[in-house]
Amino acid sequence: MKLALLLLVSVVSFAKVDPSLQAQLKNELTPFGAIKAGNGKDIPEWNDVYDNLADEKPLLTITHENYQQYKENLTAGQTALFERYETFQMPIYPSHRTAVAPSWVYDNTFENAIHAELNKDQSGYENAKGGTPFPVPNSALEIYFNHIARWRGQQVESMFSDAVVEKSGQFTLITNKALVRYDAYIPNHKSKNFISVIGKTLAPATRSGSGVLVLEPLDQLNNHRSAWLWDKGRRRAIRAPNVAYDNVVQTSGGLRTVDDTDMISGSPDRYDWKMLEKREIYIPYNNEKLDSKELRYRDILTKNHINPVYTRYELHRVWVIEATLKEKWRHVYSKRTFYIDEDTWQVVIADQYNKVGDLWRVSIAYPKFFKEMPGVFSVINVFHDLVSKRYHVMGLENEVKSAAKYNGEIAKDSLFTPSGFKRFMR
Repeated sequence: MKLALLLLVSVVSFAKVDPSLQAQLKNELTPFGAIKAGNGKDIPEWNDVYDNLADEKPLLTITHENYQQYKENLTAGQTALFERYETFQMPIYPSHRTAVAPSWVYDNTFENAIHAELNKDQSGYENAKGGTPFPVPNSALEIYFNHIARWRGQQVESMFSDAVVEKSGQFTLITNKALVRYDAYIPNHKSKNFISVIGKTLAPATRSGSGVLVLEPLDQLNNHRSAWLWDKGRRRAIRAPNVAYDNVVQTSGGLRTVDDTDMISGSPDRYDWKMLEKREIYIPYNNEKLDSKELRYRDILTKNHINPVYTRYELHRVWVIEATLKEKWRHVYSKRTFYIDEDTWQVVIADQYNKVGDLWRVSIAYPKFFKEMPGVFSVINVFHDLVSKRYHVMGLENEVKSAAKYNGEIAKDSLFTPSGFKRFMR
C-alpha cells in the first residue's frame, strides 16, 4: 500500500502535497524525500549515519567486455562510453547512502512540502525556505528545481583547476580561486540573488588576472543573471552580456555550454519536460580517492576519460527526467536526459543529444561526502564529447595545498558588487 501511494504521488500533477503525504518525510521517506527503505538486496536503508569506506574493495568491475550484462542498471551515456572506449571501466562498490544535512535544512524541507509551488511561468518557485522545495515531487520541473536548490552548504571558498583533455591525452589547465555563496540557504538573508559567485584566474600566465562576478537569480527567464568581467588592463569591472542557454564556455575548449554548468542550470523554458520511471542505476558516489592530495592531475587525466582506478560507483535509485527542445527554439541539444540521485537531488549523469537526435555528449558528476558541509557534493564534473573524443573536467583540487572551506564567516553583500569585485581582484 505504501509503495502504491508513492507511485501515485509521482504521477499526480499538482504543486503542493497533502499533509498526510508530508508526514511521510518523518516515516517512509528521508527528510529530503527519498524512499528511506532499501531494495532488500544491494541498496541499504538510509539512516543518517556516515560510514567509513576507506578499506572497501570493489564488488565487481564493469568493462568493455562485460557491460552488456549490466545494461539494465546503466544509462545510455554509460553504455556509449563502454562502446567507444575499450579502457573505460566502472568499479562497483557496496552502496552507502551518505546524504545528510543540518536539522534546520530538514525542518525547512518539511515546511516546503506543503507551501512551495512553481511560479506561473514554471521558471522558478515560490514560498520556499532554504531546503529542498519539492521533497515529494509531482513533475519533472519540480525535480529540476530540487537539483537547482539542493543543499551544498551556505558558502564554499576554494582554489581549483579545470582541464581540457585532447584526443591525444594531452591536457591544459586553468587554475581559479572562487567564493560561492548560496544565498537561499542563509537564514534571514535579504539578498535578491539565489547564488552569488566571485572568482579570479591564477594560471596560466596568459589568463592570470582575469575574473568574474555573477549574481544568479532563481527565475532566469524573468530576471536575467547579472555578470561582470574584470578588465585587468584598465583595472575595472565591465558589465558582461547576458550569457545563457547554449552559449559556449570558452575556457572549456568548446566542450561545455553555459547551461551544462553544474550538470544543468539556468532557465528550463526552452524545453518540454517529462518525468520518466525511477530506476536503479550504477552512479558515481563517495569518490574519496578522486579528492586525494596524494594524486597529481596527470594521475587522473588519462586519454579518453579520467582514470577508472580512482573512481567509485554504487547502485542507487535515481529520478529520471527528460527535456525535449520546443519547436520554436534552437539549442545545440535537441534532447537531454538527466539522472538525479534520490538522496541528494544532484544530477549525477546527463545524456545529451545533437540536432539529429544522436547521443553526443555525456556529463558525469563524481560526488563524495564533505563532513565540513556536511553533505554530498561533486569532487569533479566531467563532460565527454563522444564525437571529438575530448573531455573537460571541472573542479580539480588535488594539487592545491588547502582544501575547500565550507561555510565559515559568510561573505557580506558588499563583496558581490563592482566595488567589492575590485577589492577582490587586488
